[in-house]
Amino acid sequence: MDPTLAAVIVTGVFSLLGLCARLGYKAVRERAEVRRAELAQQGLSERVRLLPPGSRLSERSAGQAVEILVGGAERGGER
Repeated sequence: MDPTLAAVIVTGVFSLLGLCARLGYKAVRERAEVRRAELAQQGLSERVRLLPPGSRLSERSAGQAVEILVGGAERGGER
């Protein structure tokens, strides 16, 4: 086999492996981000579920602010 052809094949294989590794890393990283968001939402839902009607929950975290009024406002009341 020609050494130049062998070098091109080896380079191509390593490039393909590098591409697969980058794509795999990106998929794992994005899945972890989705899972963190799911857990944060689940925790928020659990905290809200424990509050009595009329309660207000305010939370702030990195780049996110949430304010929830449990049970909603009565008709004709303040909003």
